[in-house]
Formats: sequence, structure tokens, C-alpha cells
Amino acid sequence: MASYRSLLSSAGSVVLSDETVVEQLVRQAGLVVDDVLARCSGVPPEEDALSLPLSMEIGATRAQQGVHPTQSLLAAALMFEAAFPVLARRLSARDGLDVQERTVTIGLDLQRAIMVRLAVGSVPYVNFLLAKLLSAHQDERHRIARDLHDRIAHGMGVALQQLDLYEVYQGDDPERAAANLAMARQAINEGLQGTRRLSADLWERVGDDSLEAALGKYLRITVPRSTRTTLTTTGGEPSLPWEVREEIYILLREAVRNALLHSGTAEIHVEVEGRDGVLRAAVSDRGCGFDVTATRAARSGGGLTSMRERAALLGGTVNLSSRVGEGTTVEVLVPLGEDPALGPWSRPEAKDAADEERAGDVDRSG
Repeated sequence: MASYRSLLSSAGSVVLSDETVVEQLVRQAGLVVDDVLARCSGVPPEEDALSLPLSMEIGATRAQQGVHPTQSLLAAALMFEAAFPVLARRLSARDGLDVQERTVTIGLDLQRAIMVRLAVGSVPYVNFLLAKLLSAHQDERHRIARDLHDRIAHGMGVALQQLDLYEVYQGDDPERAAANLAMARQAINEGLQGTRRLSADLWERVGDDSLEAALGKYLRITVPRSTRTTLTTTGGEPSLPWEVREEIYILLREAVRNALLHSGTAEIHVEVEGRDGVLRAAVSDRGCGFDVTATRAARSGGGLTSMRERAALLGGTVNLSSRVGEGTTVEVLVPLGEDPALGPWSRPEAKDAADEERAGDVDRSG
């Protein structure tokens, strides 16, 4: 256990940050050793002796605490690294068997003991991920339903009302009728823009494009011409699995959408930077801002909660900063790197490692 703790500490494992998790690890390591001893004695452990409920408990605890599965894989690998030399020294010369054959058997038994628990412990985490994905999808459907009801349907209702008034006043008060017709046109135009934004939310994806290209397209489709936007990529865009790019795109899309709906801003700035093993993406506006502490105390901001859940599924975080009258910044941080301790996603490509900056400024002031 001393060796195991040392290896976990050297690897920067997050499982050492919580005493409950450490206690679970100690119990699990003891059960793994008991498992190997039983197998070496020719008596495979019974299911009760495996204590699979403990593995389920560990998986559930780590899922609830937001510990990424790569950390469990790392802990399992280090458990093998710590236990195998000890078990090999103590057991390989037993029973007069061939030492090499006995050592191989010990290694296989140890791997089996660890992997069966890792597999069982992964079930609660998979269920946790599925629940989070379902929650995120439900939140998005509810948001779309609200937009359809509160914005699109309301706008169409306003347009119909103004057209009815136009017919009423067309003969007696042409000037008022013209104003009603103008308001109807405005309501229809706003409804059309809202429909386009909803369509972009539903259909626009990264696909084969880069994250920068997909974000630029979304800004062109959804942001009004009166709002100036900038999109900047620094350090070269990292090479990411498509599902990770899609999730980051959805996070930034939601941040842009919130800025358009709530900030009253005339400027929106989007930044994407891959450097030092971390992808940083941020959406900033120069709008009305708000009191973050008061908003959290009121338990509002369901959209931000959904964004944080999506980021957590990537092993990342979402940070929010805002000041009344000065604007808001939503920052997304997602770990990169091949080291399991850093995260599951690949490092930026070598050709992009230099601090080459590519900036695109889209002026929508007309």
C-alpha cells in the first residue's frame, strides 16, 4: 500500500484527494490480494469473496464526484504495478513449481482480479454518463419548446393581430393601418430569424469542418448584422475526436445564444486556444452583465448547469465571470494529452505546436 500510494501521488491521481475514496482503495487492494492468494492456492474465490458491491460503490462514488474514467484506469494500472513485484517475490517459489511459470500465473491472476473489479465499477459510471446525457438532451428539448412557444408562436400571434388591425383601419385610418402592417412585417421577420436560429441549433454541427469553421458558420447564421463578432484561434486548433469537437461546439453555441438573448450586447468575442495540454475556449460579450453570486443563490441559470454537466463529461470545467454593466465571459477548459492523468484526448498536432495565431474578424455592423 505504501508503494501504491507513492505511485498514485507521483502520477497526480485525483483519487488521493478524498479520504472516502482512499479508504475504498485500501479495502479494494486487500480484496485483490486475497483474490490472488486464493487463486494461487487452487481455490478460485467465490462471488461473495470478490466483494463486487464494493466495486459498484467505488464506481458510483467516483461518478458522483466527477472523477473521469481515465483516473480509474490509471489507478488500476498502478495497483498492478505496486502489487505484482510484492506478490511475485512472496509467492513465486511456493509449492516447488517452476518459478517462471509461477510468476506468469501470478501476473495473470492479479490482472484478472483487478480487471473484473474495474469492469464492475464501470457500470455505475456508464449509468451516470447516460443519465447526464439524457438530462442534457431533455434540457435542450425543453429549451427548444420554450423558444417555439414564447418566441416563434408569440411572434406569429403578434403578426396575425397586427394584420387583423390593418384590415380594420385600412379604410378609415390609412396611417394607422400602415403602422400595423409594418409591425406585422417586423414580427414575421423576427419569427423568421428565430426559426433560422432554432434550425441552426438543431442541424448545424462540426462534421468534417474544423471547430473554427463550424463556429464561424454559426455566427454568420444566427448573429444579427447589428452585432459585431470576432472569432480567434490561437496556438493552432488541437486534433480532437469528433464527439469531443461536437460537445465543445454545443457548449460555445449555447454561450453565444445566451449572450444574444440576455446581454443586450453589440459585441461578441469567441476565442479558442490549445496550449500546454489544455483546450481553452471562451465567449465574451459587452452587455448588461449580472450578479453571479445572486444568480447562484436564486438557483437560476439552468442553461449554465447543463453546460457544466457537458463539460464534466469531457473531464473539463466551465467558469463564469460577469459584472453588472460590463459584460459576461463564459470559459470552457478541457484537458488534452495522451497521458491518462491529463485526460483522454490527443495532444495538438506537432505542426500546430508553435504559437501561430490565426485570427478571423467578422464585422456585422453592415
